[in-house]
Amino acid sequence: MLYSNIYYFKKISKIGGTEQFLYEIAKRYYEYDITIFYDEADEFQLKRLRQYLKCKKHFKGEKIKCDKAFLNFNIDIIDDVEANEYYFVSHAIYQEIGYHPPINHPKLTHFIGVSQYACDKLKEYADTIGMDIDVVRCYNPISLEPREKVIHIVSAGRLDDETKDNGRTLKLINALDRYTKEHNRHYIWTIFSNPINFTINSPNVVLMKPRVDVRPYIADADFVVQLSNDMETYCYTNNEALGYGVKIITTPLTVNKELNIPKEANLICEWDMSNVDEIAERIFEEEYKEFKYNPPKDGWINIINKTKSNYEEELKMRYLVEALPIYQERAIVDNGLGRIPNVKEQWEVDKIRLDELLGDNSHHEVFVKVIKEIKPVENAKLETKSKKKIEKK
Repeated sequence: MLYSNIYYFKKISKIGGTEQFLYEIAKRYYEYDITIFYDEADEFQLKRLRQYLKCKKHFKGEKIKCDKAFLNFNIDIIDDVEANEYYFVSHAIYQEIGYHPPINHPKLTHFIGVSQYACDKLKEYADTIGMDIDVVRCYNPISLEPREKVIHIVSAGRLDDETKDNGRTLKLINALDRYTKEHNRHYIWTIFSNPINFTINSPNVVLMKPRVDVRPYIADADFVVQLSNDMETYCYTNNEALGYGVKIITTPLTVNKELNIPKEANLICEWDMSNVDEIAERIFEEEYKEFKYNPPKDGWINIINKTKSNYEEELKMRYLVEALPIYQERAIVDNGLGRIPNVKEQWEVDKIRLDELLGDNSHHEVFVKVIKEIKPVENAKLETKSKKKIEKK
């Protein structure tokens, strides 16, 4: 069989720049006689390439006749190819990766660089092996699909607690995966949770360790999911999302009615998740409508004792402490110093660190003795105060 153009890449991996190059060639030039040969190939890469071009596994010794052969990185196939023209395409700066491209093979007749930089570097390499070659610049093709909105979903909760999930999260994930596969849509679901006791195989879900600074992720989401049993009596996750103008996906929580959550802000999954496919479709297809949510005002100002706090003054205090032998005896690195202090070594600490060293630590041990109080540091920053200001805005 006589081929017109063949492109060869020894191993077509799951991801990679040359793999993308082959796909872009396929999308742009599919109306021409082009065949891609490979020794090994990822099945998903092959699936998308075969939408446009012929792709064939090459078996060693199998002879191929063609007009033009384009070889990328590897030229292992070259002795099995009879071509009128042989091209070596430079996609990388080979000096940086320690690869010696076999450009001195006698069959190679043309050299291409995918940028001027690639051309110059390939020619530079050729000079080191005593070759004088002409390298033609030919930029890679690129054709972008229409911009698509990727749906961002966030969950923050203890999915290891049955009352907080009861298997519903997995049902929604499966419904979303079915919908996206059928309609060629995309989403990413970031879940902040304790370790879970079930397996999530979805390529669209990212499991994150629990953290306290989750609000930026909530504010950046398109939807926030909370699929608890009817045990929520306020639910900060929902209120945080609504406060940022983010829709929530919940079960029919009784408290949501009390909080006057706007109907357009809440997609409701039935307790048995029987409407989960409808919810999946609405997530992608329902037009977003802006809403305003005003959480009920708290009344704690009328309940707490209003004695003035002296905490800020405490945090300004500094203390001179002296290391006890426990540091050396158990080879414990002090977190503040970044090393193991010597016995009776002295240094200054603030009030929070002092409490830790006097027993409020993971070892439940006392590491220092207090030598003396030092006068307060007037410009000490109070972290909790700065955060209060953020809350008031």
